Amino acid sequence: METSTSEGLTEQLIDHLNGLDFITRIDVIGSRVEQTSDAYSDVDLLLTIKDITPHIALYEVTESVKEKFQPAWYDFANSLMPDKFLVSTFIGGDNPFTFYDIGILNSEKNLVYDKTLFENDQWIHLMKLWVMNFKYMMRDAPQFEKRFATMMEKANLSHHSDYRRGFYQLLLKLKDKKTIRRGYLNMLEEVLRNS
Repeated sequence: METSTSEGLTEQLIDHLNGLDFITRIDVIGSRVEQTSDAYSDVDLLLTIKDITPHIALYEVTESVKEKFQPAWYDFANSLMPDKFLVSTFIGGDNPFTFYDIGILNSEKNLVYDKTLFENDQWIHLMKLWVMNFKYMMRDAPQFEKRFATMMEKANLSHHSDYRRGFYQLLLKLKDKKTIRRGYLNMLEEVLRNS
């Protein structure tokens, strides 16, 4: 699989986020900065904000990105909240693994926030798990087998020791749903076929 040229999209996204008056700083962090990225790497952005709480900032960022870029998907990392408010989104490109994790750290220990603002579509969440777990498999990550089993259980599919078959079965199930753009799922199928 070829690495996507995502620099142009990254610049467009950062320029757009810089236009939001409550964002004071945007840092690219993670593997892209550490020069350890590969064809399966996403792009991690960390936002510094002012005059607004982190949960409202993330909600506003997500709505603004949806309006501007019409992403193929977005998914909130609810398990990280309230320590970190993070949304993952795919806004375009030829590599389905080059999505953006946009995060905001929270230092307010007793933050009360409306969890209904960050509800995920279950099928998009499963699709994100597919992407993450495929990445773990290709990188031979130690946590892969356990996470793969959990993903298959959430999808109500039997666990397969033939992981590629399991990924394909889940992909077929995702294709039956109308919540995910067909073009994105076709990219995942091509990656699976060519890996």
